[in-house]
Amino acid sequence: MENNTKLIIMAIFGLVVIILAWYVLFELGPQGPQPQPYVTNITIINSNGTNVNGVYIINGSVQNKNPFNITVVDINASGFSSNGSVVNTGAGFTLSSPIAAGGTSNFTLSLYDPQNLITTYTIHVEDASK
Repeated sequence: MENNTKLIIMAIFGLVVIILAWYVLFELGPQGPQPQPYVTNITIINSNGTNVNGVYIINGSVQNKNPFNITVVDINASGFSSNGSVVNTGAGFTLSSPIAAGGTSNFTLSLYDPQNLITTYTIHVEDASK
């Protein structure tokens, strides 16, 4: 009987250790790559999109509102059909480097759209480098 009690206590202790380890690893740990805080100071100031021969092309500009130069800005886009379904996604970078403090840079993104389904799009700054 004493051996069974020890085994039960050890099993409960092991289960508690496993639950705590899971909590620390998956609940308290990092939730994926985190953008640098200065990324929020880079804004998209304009954009427009059009379909050219099955490719939806988005041209626009970003502004660096940081007090220092930025070397490159990573921009993501999603194109949607008239019913709100995602047609395609893509990413691209600013065209000039560095982008001075307060300065702007253009970008061009291309989304494959051979059926000409994209009617709207969203874009956002994903990341940037000093």
